[in-house]
Amino acid sequence: MKKPFVIGLAGALFGLVTAFFVILTSTSGDITLSGVQAALFSSLGMGGAAISKKEPRFAGWMLLSSALWITLSVPVAGTLHLLYLYAPAILLLGIAAVLCFMEPEKILDPDNEEEES
Repeated sequence: MKKPFVIGLAGALFGLVTAFFVILTSTSGDITLSGVQAALFSSLGMGGAAISKKEPRFAGWMLLSSALWITLSVPVAGTLHLLYLYAPAILLLGIAAVLCFMEPEKILDPDNEEEES
């Protein structure tokens, strides 16, 4: 397993757990909406982690956008104290995105193509 996959999966799972905690303990509809949005974007991060081995650049964009949109979904609730709950997930997803962008690009030579298994 590669580092972006493990770190991205940990960030996505942490984001999902935190989002479900926020949904279950919410006191208003806005906080519930923020939790649902964070759960959806954590799922996007999980998808990015899953494809990080085959498509590292695209996975990096998925992970980065997931972290960004989780950050932007918090002010919907009208309070910023939820940002402390989501901070570890946001950081892990961001670190996984940076690791995906640091992967060297694979250049396929049309004359010497090898089939990957």
